[in-house]
Amino acid sequence: MKETIKSILEKYVKISCESTFIVGFSGGWDSMCLLDIMNKLSQEYGFLLVAAHLNHNWRGKESEAEKERCLAFCEENDITFISDTLAEGTKASELVAREMRYDFFKRCAEEFEADAILTAHTKSDNAETILYRIIKGTGLNGLEGIKEVRDLGGFKVIRPILNFSRKDIEEYCIKHELYPNNDSSNSNTKYARNNIRHNIMPAIKVINPNIENALITLADIASGNNKVINELMQNIENQITIGDKWLTQNFLILNSAIKQHFVYKLLLKNDIEASFSKIQELLNFIADNQKSKTGKTLSITSDLWLFVSHKYTYLVHSDNYKKIEEEIKIDEPGIYTLNNKYKLIIEKNNKEIDKYPKAVSNKAYVNLSGTGFPFTLRTRRNGDIIQPFGMQGKMKLKKYFINKNIPEHDRDKILLLCKDKEVLWVIGSGISEKLRADSIPEYQIKLEITENERTG
Repeated sequence: MKETIKSILEKYVKISCESTFIVGFSGGWDSMCLLDIMNKLSQEYGFLLVAAHLNHNWRGKESEAEKERCLAFCEENDITFISDTLAEGTKASELVAREMRYDFFKRCAEEFEADAILTAHTKSDNAETILYRIIKGTGLNGLEGIKEVRDLGGFKVIRPILNFSRKDIEEYCIKHELYPNNDSSNSNTKYARNNIRHNIMPAIKVINPNIENALITLADIASGNNKVINELMQNIENQITIGDKWLTQNFLILNSAIKQHFVYKLLLKNDIEASFSKIQELLNFIADNQKSKTGKTLSITSDLWLFVSHKYTYLVHSDNYKKIEEEIKIDEPGIYTLNNKYKLIIEKNNKEIDKYPKAVSNKAYVNLSGTGFPFTLRTRRNGDIIQPFGMQGKMKLKKYFINKNIPEHDRDKILLLCKDKEVLWVIGSGISEKLRADSIPEYQIKLEITENERTG
């Protein structure tokens, strides 16, 4: 087993005395086996090995005793041990537990600047996962099962014992006189995966004793078919996307199977379980809101939304909703910095302009004598108004945004050049009639962005 684990690690990372590996360590059979083998490799190579133990705090004293046994094993074997305990009242569900574990592993990897995070998923776990997905409803991607490697916020998560069955693991632990924890919750069949392990898989083995290998073979076939499909889908994707956005109308004319493929891929890319019902929910939302000019959003997770308008469909992250609170006062021409990201430059102009920048530009030629300094650079506030270019009357800024088809989640990040409550320049969308210039504008104003931030 040691040589197999070593060869799998070498496929993805370099093993040396300067390496650092985090091993998710519950103290159970699988993680005990993996940690013991990694400890032997650590003695051979001299790399830093860190055992990361998360106490889910579901079983009180039993959980605490398991943590102490994990600590004792690490102290006895000179393995660095780090642990954390979830707050009381944390929802006791498989999904929440998984999210909390990986969040903890990532924090450990950041702290130790790890080369990789190792988890002790086995062939048996993989087979049970594939069966679980079949029962819940899945596509070809789901049939691929647990991947040998995945990305977690810039860190590799490697599953080096994925080719070994639970029987192989137990034999190793017994042979090497290891004494793993026996988590009592693992026998609680109210949890779906435990029910599959203890009830459903044994029943299937009556029909096919080799069910684990059969499911792994199914995963290999699905993986091969997906490679072919992905090559074909890439050509189609190039026709319906601009950057990370789908062109809504181009997407909708695709046949239903291809649309399902793209939604499935989108969910998978963002580490969201893509059940058939979830895929259909997103497809229905796209179809129902395909005519919306300013767009609608559907919550997918606590920090992720699907945005749909008549032009675009894309994912919106929570960062898009963070309002820029800072504002600066502009008393005279010069250079002004906002939020350490944006630089507004106002300078005098004395030449004729043959071609003015487009309204969506971050640059404009204007006259300021009709308004006069000072101005304010900020984001929107209640009561803001604007006199759009070419119009005599004023309107609320909200209506202006609607007329410009600017999505709600973008509005709090759009910078405005203002005179009190009146907006004179919606940067990236257009200037006010009050800044209209003749052939020789008084000033050139422009916004430079020091980070890749969207302003309109």
